[in-house]
Amino acid sequence: MHKILTPGYVNAQFRFAVRPSFDSRRHMQDPDLPLPWQDIVQVLVPSTADTWMRHGMSSSASSVDSTQATTCPICLSPPTAPRMTRCGHVYCYACILHYLTVAENGKGTRGVQRYVKRCPVCWDDVMARDLKSVRWIDAQSLADLHTAAFLDGRGEVGDMSDILTLRLMERPHDSVIALPRSPHWPVDTSLGLPCTQPDALAFARCVLASRSLVTSSLESDIASVEKDMSPPHASLLDELSLEFLRVAHAQLMEQWEQAQALPESVGTQCVPDEQRQGMSYFYYQAASGQNVFIHPIDIKVLLSHFGTYAAFPDTLMVAVQHAEEGTVDESLRKKCKYMAHLPMSADVTFVEIDWARTSSVLGPIQGDIPWKSWSSTLAQRRQRHHEKATKEERARIRADKDTKNTMLKSSSGGGSASDAARDTSSMSFRESAMVGAEMYFPIHPGRLADDPDVVFPSVTSHPPNHVPNDGPRTVWGTPATATMPTPSLGARDVDEAWNALEARAQDDASMPPLGTKQRPKRKPKLILTGGGRAKRRPRPSLQQRIQAAR
Repeated sequence: MHKILTPGYVNAQFRFAVRPSFDSRRHMQDPDLPLPWQDIVQVLVPSTADTWMRHGMSSSASSVDSTQATTCPICLSPPTAPRMTRCGHVYCYACILHYLTVAENGKGTRGVQRYVKRCPVCWDDVMARDLKSVRWIDAQSLADLHTAAFLDGRGEVGDMSDILTLRLMERPHDSVIALPRSPHWPVDTSLGLPCTQPDALAFARCVLASRSLVTSSLESDIASVEKDMSPPHASLLDELSLEFLRVAHAQLMEQWEQAQALPESVGTQCVPDEQRQGMSYFYYQAASGQNVFIHPIDIKVLLSHFGTYAAFPDTLMVAVQHAEEGTVDESLRKKCKYMAHLPMSADVTFVEIDWARTSSVLGPIQGDIPWKSWSSTLAQRRQRHHEKATKEERARIRADKDTKNTMLKSSSGGGSASDAARDTSSMSFRESAMVGAEMYFPIHPGRLADDPDVVFPSVTSHPPNHVPNDGPRTVWGTPATATMPTPSLGARDVDEAWNALEARAQDDASMPPLGTKQRPKRKPKLILTGGGRAKRRPRPSLQQRIQAAR
């Protein structure tokens, strides 16, 4: 059977819960190896993609709801019993079933699914059997819980608007799974990583599903569908929408019964402490589970203080002053070997630490980290950011200016920008709004440019000393030259013109085609045969001659 694999974008941006019987040994060695779509039970999606920005960068964005999810492209509401297609788009279960039933942009197939339809967003193939359950991971709540536990009993802190909580990650050299360092990690992952492992749902790319994980999600979906089917909400829907809600509810109940056959969980065995030495990478990542890391220069500051990566504290709170976004590629993997477990094209963010604010606000809680010996290096980094921002701003202003000058030149008929600016400054509001419109909406033939009834008048104004020509004009509005009056034709003149046309048609028919040489006329020869008179070729009619002449 041909396996349907996850697309590159979905494989890089989301996490997955697979069947407990799935053999994940190959996937533990290669992060770029796509997962078979039919072996995926659930897709783990963070509720917000900008949690690190809201909690660690900007106080103005902190008012955004951390539980905000995406919207269904069909009903434009938060998805009810969300289901994801292979292309990565999330829909309401009832909405996508309704669409797959009534859509006409499909093609016939064989098997369980009768028709393959097109995704309303990206036009990719969509089938009902390929829809996967979606579990929203409230990453910010996880980070807030860890931060509260870290600050419990350590005293109060000041303004936390730009404070980011980081956790020390540990990734074995022979694995692509990275989890926060704890007494429960690392473990033996030869049979896969169970979803019951602490912090696995927030940080691991692939986990083994359990019965409780699947049934809890299905029960939540069933409850949300039943809520939409209740009388207060059902009165707002038509009968067809209610029917597809009933279909979705019946299928969810069937899936819940099938989930009862899944095993509860698989056991794991921790790696002994003597085997952990020198076998793992250590680095900091955002406590929310997002791919947010600290800048390499800041890692050097920490390393100069603690000596080894393994000596780093398990939790670190820092003040952020700058962030840069990027994408995982081969060059990034070579520079940062600890990020080799991330799939290609995955989005990453590097944050730069404001050490002065970190020491003043968080120094009494987590200890002061000496950083002043790196002041010159940190100042050079800030200077580079300032120069880069200044250069980009100048380029933007120059591009806007060039675009404006180009528009002014085109509107003034090729004149200079200053002349165009003077011309447009004396225009009325209606005329200035129609600058350049004559190129796309020309004046109708036969109408004058200064006619007030013209819908799109010309905005080119005459000089003050210009005297318009009041003489006769052509149908195009240009001055007409003086011509002789055309006499009227009588019936006799019409007959003579018709006879002349016939004679011209006969002459044109006797002429050779264009591009050929006229052969010399041969002297007629008398040929005596035993037959009778030769048939005379009929003379073409007048209409035939005129048609040939044309």
